[in-house]
Amino acid sequence: MEKIRLKGGKIFDGEKFFCADIQIENGKITAVEPIAERESQKGGAPLNDGLCIDVTDCIVTSGLVDIHGHFSEMGNAEFGFPADLSCIPFGVTYAVDACAVRSDPSVLESLRVETKVFIPVCICDGKLDTVEMQKLLDEYGERAIGIKVYFDESLQNGTTEEIFQAACEFARERGLKVMVHSSYSPTSMLKIVQTLKRGDILTHSYHGGVHSIDENGYIAYHTAKEKGVVVDAGMAGGVHTDFEVLKKAIENGCIPDTISSDITKFSAYKRGGIYGLTVCMSILKNLEMDEIKIFQAVTKNAAESVGQKEWFSTLSVGQKATLCVLRYGESAIDMTDKAGNRLAIHQGYLCKMTMKNGQILYRN
Repeated sequence: MEKIRLKGGKIFDGEKFFCADIQIENGKITAVEPIAERESQKGGAPLNDGLCIDVTDCIVTSGLVDIHGHFSEMGNAEFGFPADLSCIPFGVTYAVDACAVRSDPSVLESLRVETKVFIPVCICDGKLDTVEMQKLLDEYGERAIGIKVYFDESLQNGTTEEIFQAACEFARERGLKVMVHSSYSPTSMLKIVQTLKRGDILTHSYHGGVHSIDENGYIAYHTAKEKGVVVDAGMAGGVHTDFEVLKKAIENGCIPDTISSDITKFSAYKRGGIYGLTVCMSILKNLEMDEIKIFQAVTKNAAESVGQKEWFSTLSVGQKATLCVLRYGESAIDMTDKAGNRLAIHQGYLCKMTMKNGQILYRN
């Protein structure tokens, strides 16, 4: 692998931003030189003699983690584009298929990004089909980290409170996480949170319908924080996110722990123009969520939420060079949620480069 120098970028280490040059050799970070130190060493030797990429005015961060997407459905005959195209051009190097369908697991194995899965809840004759669910767990093996519950009356999939409870027990017995799709839930979000355990994930938290996050003074949000339940803004391109509800929640300090795209074969390269995780980040910044919190929500917090701490890098010497370079600048995003709230954004995050283990996968 060639030597690469990323020059002049604003580095995000999980807690703060600082300006530095990064040197990469043999897939790992070999030097991090703060710009102030570099400029004080007049006439000093160059950081390396390899490829030098100017990333001035850009943010260099650990590869983004999208904990909620539908990647295994992407590359089918009808739509025909690889799932990598919904990740790599948006800085995503780690992805979780949230409700892996009954498809060939090799679809996920073929991706350049690293993946985990939540298997779907299976229902037969009005009861939880634990036999079928165990088959899926066996099929996906170590890639399976949890189960996904569609607790949504509009889907008419037969998920009742009893099945929800049984699904949670099924997960507990196997040491798995639970992710709950909460839009159009037949019960309050507070009751859902009370059923979940520490480390479980509540997605579509800001959906804006009945039983949304703002109910009763954000009691579900505060209870989730007390219990250690992860509050995920599963954006879904505005399908399961009400922008006004999200904005008011941010104003009240009820910010999401994680930000995910919930990208599907129907939304990629369509919603808001070109849809992906960076678009979701742009929306949150437009709604005035703190930038450090935004980056934590798609790196450190996201990795920890799915039990994959190794997916996050502080970009320190010795760590693998899996990262992305984002620039905040002119961008055309025009999106309307189900409630009719329109966001026409002219500034957003754009991915300039995605790198995995020192190899450049994408560069714009």
